[in-house]
Amino acid sequence: MAYTGANAILKGATTTNDLSRDIYVETLEAFNRRNVFMALVMKQTIASGKAGQFIIGGKTDGSDTATYARGTQIDITDTELDERTIVLERPVYVAKRIDQFEERVAHYDVRSPITNMMGETLAYKVDKKIADTVWLASQGQTPNIPLASNPGPNANIVLPALTTPTAMDKGDQLAAAIFDAKAVLEENDDYGEAVAVVSPQDYGYLVQSGQAVNADYTSGNGGYDTGTIMQVAGVRILSSNNLKGTLGAAATAKLRGLVFTMDCAGVLELIGLRTNQEDQIDFLDSTLMTAYYAIGTGVLRPESAVALLDA
Repeated sequence: MAYTGANAILKGATTTNDLSRDIYVETLEAFNRRNVFMALVMKQTIASGKAGQFIIGGKTDGSDTATYARGTQIDITDTELDERTIVLERPVYVAKRIDQFEERVAHYDVRSPITNMMGETLAYKVDKKIADTVWLASQGQTPNIPLASNPGPNANIVLPALTTPTAMDKGDQLAAAIFDAKAVLEENDDYGEAVAVVSPQDYGYLVQSGQAVNADYTSGNGGYDTGTIMQVAGVRILSSNNLKGTLGAAATAKLRGLVFTMDCAGVLELIGLRTNQEDQIDFLDSTLMTAYYAIGTGVLRPESAVALLDA
């Protein structure tokens, strides 16, 4: 049921902001802890408006250069630039009400678990949204026509089916695919910091591969004992439960991983994570807690993302 009714601001011990600040910090910590993709793509913050422009450049092949002849005037060539427009979406929020009586009766802290859950819920939502956008970039879906000098979308890297594979076999195969994906990005002149996001299970397979954390091939790249791996082919390795986003099983059923640089997608932020906390006197002094944000996402450069798929 939608909330209606009078409010009175919940007073803290000294100022009104005391309690609001506590809920914000706890919610933000949970939000950042569960958010993987937000820091991996381009981000722009605006103070007002409904859309933002992201500038992208064309791929150069050296044809803009010229040999200077003594006593002649130099030739000026145009720089090929284009923009991608990302439109804001409606705010996404989560709201929880805490009954004062039930809070006092409980023998445990009621508010901290709720604020953590609010932050994690919003983090999952935004993480899936950005994961979807990176996936769309890897499939060449872009809102504008790419620059003429830019390459088109990359072909998916397909991992062939293995016969009775071990965890090591799966890890080796995935590591080889990451090498291939890195090469594709560099062939597109994208030498930015690349990252690979895989599922927690595939992350574990990479740790168990024959070479990825083997001391004979690496130096301080993680370990079988810690269950961690830092990078493969210079590509940072991360895991996420939100890799397949919200597009549905039909769109991403075979997706094993996304390898990309931050140029592939953008996030436009109007309102970062915000929280409110109010006393609702018409609910017998229950406390209403809300958290919300307002962003938009969009594809920037499809040539900067590669999808790893099962056959």
